[in-house]
Amino acid sequence: MLGVIVYFFSENQFFKVGSNWFEELKDRGLFEERVRNLRRNFWKSFLLVLFVIGGLAFYLVQAGHTVLDKIFCLRFVAIIMALTASLGKGGWNIQSIDGITVIERIDRGMFVITQLGATVVLLLALTLK
Repeated sequence: MLGVIVYFFSENQFFKVGSNWFEELKDRGLFEERVRNLRRNFWKSFLLVLFVIGGLAFYLVQAGHTVLDKIFCLRFVAIIMALTASLGKGGWNIQSIDGITVIERIDRGMFVITQLGATVVLLLALTLK
């Protein structure tokens, strides 16, 4: 839940909700830059992947190399999810010495959830006919 809030809601809302659950988020100053880096990485990677893969998909459909059907759309979504999760990780920008801050756990958790989600969508697309 907090992972969704960090990416899709404002920083103020993240810290308001997060500080109710995690005592360490009450000291907002320690985490503001890490939250900004996490959000920035995610949205930059999402837009980059959407632009590149979307352009490729548009070309493939227009050139007649593929048909725009539900299987193609599911594969498209799975690719975007997997690449966004990989490219959008916070990495060293949010790293602490211990590696166990809330922000780092959110980053790892959202990566795993997104990769599993992309795998499920891709497997669904592969089983459809």
